Amino acid sequence: MKQAMSSPLISIAQILLRSCKYLDLSTGKGFPLKASNLDWLSGLSSLKVLDLSAIYLSDVVNWLDAINMLPSSAELRLVSCQLHNLPQSLPSLNFSSLEIFDLSYNSFYSMIPNWLVEVRHTLRLLNLTTCWLQGSIPHTIVNFTPLAVLDFSYNNLTGFIPHDFGNMTSLVVLDFSYNNLKGSIPHDFGNMTSLSVLDLSSNYLEGPLPATLGLIQESNFKHSPLQELRLSYNYNLNGSLERILPQLSELVILDVAGNYLDGVITEAHFQNFSRLKVLDLSENPLILNVSSNWIPDFQLQSINLFSCQIGPRFPHWLQNQKRILKLDMSNASISATVPDWFWDISSSMKHLDLSQNQLRGGLPNLSSKTSLMTLNLGENEFGGHLPQFPPTIQRISLYNNQFSGSISQICDMMNESNTLLYLSLPGNVLSGSLPDCWTYGKILVHLNLGSNKLYGQIPESIGHLINLKMLVLNNNSLSGEIPQSLQNCRRLVFLDLGNNELSGSIPTWLGESLGNLQVISLYHNAFKGIIPLQLCQLRHLYYLVLSSNSLSGPIPQCIDNFKEAEPSLHEDYASYTKDELKSQMWTGSLVTYGPSYKGMDLSYNMAYKRIDLSHNMLSGEIPREVTTLTGLNYLNLANNSLTGAIPCDIGAMKSLHYLKLSRNQLSGTIPPSITDLLDLELNLSYNNLSGKVPSPNNFSAYAFIGNHNLCGPPLARNCSVNDSFEETECSTNRNSKGQNDGIQEKEHRHRFEEKPSFYISVASGFVTGFWGFWATLVFNESWRHAYFRFLGNMGDKIYVFVAVTTARLRRKFQREQAVE
Repeated sequence: MKQAMSSPLISIAQILLRSCKYLDLSTGKGFPLKASNLDWLSGLSSLKVLDLSAIYLSDVVNWLDAINMLPSSAELRLVSCQLHNLPQSLPSLNFSSLEIFDLSYNSFYSMIPNWLVEVRHTLRLLNLTTCWLQGSIPHTIVNFTPLAVLDFSYNNLTGFIPHDFGNMTSLVVLDFSYNNLKGSIPHDFGNMTSLSVLDLSSNYLEGPLPATLGLIQESNFKHSPLQELRLSYNYNLNGSLERILPQLSELVILDVAGNYLDGVITEAHFQNFSRLKVLDLSENPLILNVSSNWIPDFQLQSINLFSCQIGPRFPHWLQNQKRILKLDMSNASISATVPDWFWDISSSMKHLDLSQNQLRGGLPNLSSKTSLMTLNLGENEFGGHLPQFPPTIQRISLYNNQFSGSISQICDMMNESNTLLYLSLPGNVLSGSLPDCWTYGKILVHLNLGSNKLYGQIPESIGHLINLKMLVLNNNSLSGEIPQSLQNCRRLVFLDLGNNELSGSIPTWLGESLGNLQVISLYHNAFKGIIPLQLCQLRHLYYLVLSSNSLSGPIPQCIDNFKEAEPSLHEDYASYTKDELKSQMWTGSLVTYGPSYKGMDLSYNMAYKRIDLSHNMLSGEIPREVTTLTGLNYLNLANNSLTGAIPCDIGAMKSLHYLKLSRNQLSGTIPPSITDLLDLELNLSYNNLSGKVPSPNNFSAYAFIGNHNLCGPPLARNCSVNDSFEETECSTNRNSKGQNDGIQEKEHRHRFEEKPSFYISVASGFVTGFWGFWATLVFNESWRHAYFRFLGNMGDKIYVFVAVTTARLRRKFQREQAVE
């Protein structure tokens, strides 16, 4: 089977395995096997169980023909074999006794084959998860009478779920999750009396939950066998959940998150739910209204009630839950002090999320909570000093609270064996210097200490964070230069040091060493010098904010290197769980932080392409190359010393929503193409612009004030016939660059249309002037004699003047020669 396996070895294997009934050659990643053919299977006529899972079979063209030659096979498993071709038909089929067929985790990209119907009388398990199957669910599937497990999850199946599934009374597990199915859940699902697991999550199903779901109508059944019900993230499932809850009392897992189910859930709806372990009602408009003395029958391991209405009181029924591994009650309208008993309810809790509430109080010493891996208490009213954290914690998010004092507690856990991946503490009142304790932070990915009261220099040990992707230290009082050691953080994607007191020049190594940077925000510091040309090497950069510094020199012409950059920060959060992203556990601080400074909006928007160089001392012209950034949404160059004209092709920036060029020294006319930018917020005020404001436009007069030579709507000053608009200015510039052919053609046509009248005027003037003069001399004798006498006298005077001047110059030259 290995690449080095020879034909003699295969022959020996056939002799030894001829009478074999069970053959398991499955392997893991540590010892991969590969086969170029499966012809050797033909001699294993007694084989009943064959498992080739994780063996590389991509090169085997006739794999189905080979396993079809096993007439006694009852169980075939070819999981994750990198198979690509799934034949849609077979000339003959020998799977007369096949009971288990598992082809999951392959890449077929095809329809569900028709030959599967021929094994419908024997097949008990059919697993085709993550095979990229396409098309709709065949109606013939319902004829698989003994089928107990049917798994088509993680495919591309479309269409509706056949109503005939209600006839599959032997089905125990039905999994169509992560497909593109639509329509409603069939009412006949209530007839599947053996169904234990139903997973239809992550589709596009809609409508109310079937009233028959989990309802056993036969008299010989006392309870529904349904133990797992997963319907999450269909988004359009609606109606009342409380109506069917009483008939689902045997559930172990109830997951209906991410829908539009409504109703008021009370303790009465959870009577006899003693087996329940997983409860996920997140992201539904549900109200959980239970009494303060309710003691549930169940012991939950996972509680997810994100965006359900639980408060304002803190839920006291949690005091009885001693086995919680995960608890998410974020955005649950709870406004209360967290009781002391809460921190000790479960010693095995791994994930705790109480963010986006109005919880108060301080945090106890958490160092003994060694099972705790994720702690998210962001956007609450917790105060006091930071607690001691367990050494095994991986994620800490306490953003937007009232924590004060130093962050030395973080240093206490930054030892050689720490497991910290994400640390997010912005929006508090933490003070003191930024500690120099990052030497052992080599696995840290996310560090956000923004919007606090930290001061001092950024320590050199920050360079030890070699896996750091996000560094946010904005809105503090940090000083000094950006440490050289930061260039060791070569995986850095997001850098925000804005609104501090940093000085020096912008390092050239930002562009040379940190090639993955997508976001640079250094606004409101004391940086000086030029904008380094090396920043143009950052091909992925789409967010550049250097406003409110003392930068000088020109805007780099290589700015057009950013035109291919696209927002893709989400790719760097692939390791985040859906719950973390859902509750904005880490991204919340990115999207919402960054207060305005002097009216400037500095908030982040991760889908926004932005360049902001305003409030500096930049000079020179606006580079024409900026107009190639057709995907740019925000351009702010205001409050500089820029000169020259606005680039004529500004209208090519079709994605631009915000353009601010105010308080510069720009001159010339406003390019007509600017009216092509729809929904544009424009400010060109306080420049030296002249001429007529292009029309039609929907701009306010405020966008043009301070330009005294502008006229036309929306300004009050009307344009007069004496105004010189220099209408050809932009067209001349375009011709020199060979751009905007359509506008050139229009202007050329306009000039051409003007030429006939011009030539007629010139010709008529010439004829009138010429004959008006010479006709007078021909027909009037006295005028003719007077004219020629005038010419004779003028000739004599010119001759005398030339002769006298020449004699004087000759005498002067002779005297000078005699003196010498």
